[in-house]
Amino acid sequence: MNFLFNLSNRKKLLFFILSILCGFLDYLICDLVAWVNQLPLFCDTIFIMALSFFAGPWWGVLAGFFYHLIDFALHRTMELGHLFMLCHFLAALTAGYFKILFIKKSDSRFLLFVKLNILVIVLCLVMSVSGGIISNILNNIEAYNKASSQTDFLTFLWQNKFNSKLLLQIAVRIPVNIADRFICTFAAWGVYLGAKKLTDLINYKSCSSS
Repeated sequence: MNFLFNLSNRKKLLFFILSILCGFLDYLICDLVAWVNQLPLFCDTIFIMALSFFAGPWWGVLAGFFYHLIDFALHRTMELGHLFMLCHFLAALTAGYFKILFIKKSDSRFLLFVKLNILVIVLCLVMSVSGGIISNILNNIEAYNKASSQTDFLTFLWQNKFNSKLLLQIAVRIPVNIADRFICTFAAWGVYLGAKKLTDLINYKSCSSS
């Protein structure tokens, strides 16, 4: 049985390589922004979301998986914090399917801007709820040593205002996530547009030479 490396297979291989690259780039950005400079942001899904826009949501999910696989390979520790991989998956799926369902080629620049801001709000809620649930679960596991987080200060300020620890974990993420999702969404869309223009240029030159 001969394996034909056709156009479809080449595209899948390209997307697979891009998923590794995107996971690695987001890992570097998050490491630089969140942990080295200790900024109250993560910026850890720019390229994951860009790949979801460009290739489809499930390729973005794969990039999110490689993000955590790279972290595991570098630190050689299987921490419970890797449960936050689910947040990367949800960001990829939400961004990818939002583009498929709601963003049209005929959209004006203003309408596109409005839709991307709606996506920011949706992503903020998705990431805050999922991150809050995971954090609440981890806080109830004695073996989990919580690292310093972008939400620690707000948790300290608001801990007496919420009777539910789960609601507290969700609420403290909203201010961080609204800024983080705004940066990630518009940066990811910019990367997607750049990749799309590059692809169109390559295809144009390929057609012109044939």
